[in-house]
Formats: sequence, C-alpha cells, structure tokens
Amino acid sequence: MLPSSTPVGDLASTAPHHLLLGPDTHGVTHYAGEVAAATDALVVRDAARLAPGSAVHVHVTDRLFGRLPASAAEAVEALARRLRLTVTLHDVPQPTDGPVFHARAAAYGRIVRASHAWATNSWHEHALVDRWCAAGARGTVIPLPIVRTSGGAPRGCHAVADPVLGVFGFVYPGKGHRQVVRAATALRRGGVLASVRVLGGAAPGHDDEVDVLLATSAARGVPVEVTGRVPDAELDRTLRQVSVPVVAHRNVSASASMNSWIAAGRRPLVRDGVYAREMAALRPGTVTLFDDASLVPTLATALRDPDSTWLAPGTDLGPHLQETAAAYRTWWATVHR
Repeated sequence: MLPSSTPVGDLASTAPHHLLLGPDTHGVTHYAGEVAAATDALVVRDAARLAPGSAVHVHVTDRLFGRLPASAAEAVEALARRLRLTVTLHDVPQPTDGPVFHARAAAYGRIVRASHAWATNSWHEHALVDRWCAAGARGTVIPLPIVRTSGGAPRGCHAVADPVLGVFGFVYPGKGHRQVVRAATALRRGGVLASVRVLGGAAPGHDDEVDVLLATSAARGVPVEVTGRVPDAELDRTLRQVSVPVVAHRNVSASASMNSWIAAGRRPLVRDGVYAREMAALRPGTVTLFDDASLVPTLATALRDPDSTWLAPGTDLGPHLQETAAAYRTWWATVHR
C-alpha cells in the first residue's frame, strides 16, 4: 500500500494507475487487482488521491456502483472530467438483462463516450457495445486470461453411482441453475441419481433466487447443495470434486466462472452462444458445447466418459495473465501516446 501522504500523480509508472472499486471478493475487482499486479501498475482505492490529468485505468461494471446503472455513468463521467481515463467494460448489457436492460445500455454508452479509450474481454462484448450502447464506437479486445494455480488435473476418473453436477458462481436469474436441476430430474428418471452442487451464494439482491431454487428442486426430488462462497484457497479442490462442471447461463458475455473451471483442469459443459464459440475457438479442447435440447444427452455422455470432463494433457490455455498484461501495455502505449 502507498503511504496516505504520497501524491499518487507524482509517482512514475509504466502503466496507468489502477483505481480499484469495490471489495476484493468481487470478481471484477479481483481481476482488476491481478491485471494491476501483472502490469506493475500503482493501485489506488481513493480517486481523490489521483493528481488531475493522471492516466488511470478502471475495470467497470455498473453493479459496483449500486442498484441504479445511471450511478455508474455519473461516477465514471466525474472521473473522466479530471483524469485521462481508460476503462475495461464488464457485464456488458444485452436484451436478456430484462427490465433493466435499457437503463444499463444507456449507462454503458455514457461510460464509453466519457472515456479516453475502452476495452472489452471479447469480440462478442465489443459487438454488444456497438449494437446497444454506443453505435460506431471502437474499442480494443483483450480476452480474460486463464490463471492456472495448480498442476495438471487428474485423469483416469471412474463413473460414480450418484454423480454431482456442479455450477460455479453467484446465483441470479438466468445463471442456469434451474436448467441444470431440470436436467438432473431427467437423468434421475432414467436411473442416474444425479444431484446438483451450487458452488457459490446468492448475488446481491437475489437472496430469493436461492430459496426458489431449493423449493423447486425439492419438488422435483433433486438434491441441491448450496455451498456459499468458496474461499480462494479451496477453489481448485472444490471444482475438482464434482462429476460434471456445467456453465449454463443464458446471457454469458465473459465468464470468469468458465475460466475458473478450466484453470482447475476441468473441461466444462458450456451453453452454446456467440461468446462460448469465441472462447472454444480461442482455446480449442477446453469446453464442450451444448444447447437447450442437448444438455441431458450431453450430461449422460459426460457421465459415461468422465475423462471428457478433464483437460487433456498439454492443452494450450493461453492467453495467460502475462500475455494479457503485455496486451494491456501495448494498448496503453498506443492510447496514451
């Protein structure tokens, strides 16, 4: 940490200062910290400590600023008035957001227009910005890295009588938990006594989603375990303990949860979509795609062949964090020239 008396704008750095918003337990803030460390950027928590005109980078999701998307736009616009601001956009709006979509799209459009330059984590998200938030705006794309924290994954796994289907991340509408429960119901009707393990807790403001999930799964006769937040130190081990990892959210635009499965050596089943296909092409052999009609047979195949849910030895997981850091440095050098 920097001494509170040190004026941040007076310190030299080859990367822009990184203004971190929100708690470190938030996925976007955690990733911002990783990028800052990898690029040797100075981390700042209080924007008031930044000297006017400083080059500053912020990883933005409107949900870090409260319930109203407009609050995020107002905050970023205030920063941009006194700083040379670049942003990485997370959770880019799309129509499947529901009633809040138009407010979110308007807020992200304001953020793009206020910023000196902007980036997304996928071409899919870049296209969403162009279509729904700021027509004709052009940013850069720097994919989320895979941060491998342990050695090679075990293989030669054996089928188990009572398999566990795992879904990792916050519980919120559209995340896919209910679809996985319905798939488990179908498997159980066929004699496969599958259960569901939710590796995470309710997203802020969505506590009722857990209650509804538990009630509907009980009515279907499907055992569901909700673990709550998984500590970082236990994440790899926890992700390796389920029979089949599933990434089933309907409106995925960039998925840290999918990358966490891969980092743990798993090959998750991922709901097909533009982003999923983009990542499958970026890292061949790291995901198995399914659509709504094929989830149950795809799960059945995975349960018959447990090795298919693990990465093959030597699978290329790039870009890694240092490659992502290099891409950021190149981009910043261009936009701050």
